[in-house]
Formats: sequence, C-alpha cells, structure tokens
Amino acid sequence: MNRVFSLTASVFVFAVALASAGCDQKGGPLKVDKVEPDQGITGGGDQVTILGSGFIPGKTQVEVYFGRRKCESVTIASAGKIAVVTPPGDKGPVDITLNFDNGGSFKIANGFRFLASSVGEDTRKAFFSGKPAEAKK
Repeated sequence: MNRVFSLTASVFVFAVALASAGCDQKGGPLKVDKVEPDQGITGGGDQVTILGSGFIPGKTQVEVYFGRRKCESVTIASAGKIAVVTPPGDKGPVDITLNFDNGGSFKIANGFRFLASSVGEDTRKAFFSGKPAEAKK
C-alpha cells in the first residue's frame, strides 16, 4: 500500500511541476497583434514583421501562411517579433495564419495585401533570387 501511495504521490508532484512549468512561459501567453508593413508585391520576397508577444526565440516554432502559401523564411527575432519573407501571391488581400507548435493558431483576416509589382521591382527580385523576372500579362 505504501508503494502505491508513494508512486501516486510522485506522479501527482510530477504532473503539478509540469503544469506549472508550462504556464510560466517567459513573455506571457502567445498573442499576435499586427503586421508591418501590411502590403507587398505579388512576386513575394518582402521582409515583414509580425508583432505580438509570448514568442520564445529558439524554442517557439511557428508556420506562417499568407493566404494558402507558406512562408519558407520564418525567424522568431524576439519575444515580440517574428520576421518572415513573403511568398509569391495573387494580387489582393490575404489572411495571415500562424500555427504554433503548442497548438495555438492565430488568423489576421485580410492582414496583408499583395500589389502588382512594377518592372523595376520584378527585376530587383529576379536579381536577388537568381530567378528570371516574370513577364507581365
């Protein structure tokens, strides 16, 4: 009987310690507030910062989508900033969705607007990406 009680007490202590460790996240609870800038070119490649709180650089993992397209470059820069590079997108507004590794998910409805790019911007993107510029239709 003492062994059963001792094992049950140990499991309970472990569970309480685990639960309190999860609640004591530095930076507070995960939260997403806004995006800066909130527009960029359809060719993608724009640097965008997602502002919020509760991010833990090196520990928090997140997937970021602009519409249905996933950002390939996502960096948690600080407890309040996530830096991303936009994927290519169709002209117009898109939702930004963030899916965190702890199961949390945030959606910023119409959080970003893709704008048609000028020839100069396409050329700039082509130069830095190593891919040829897309022809205008």
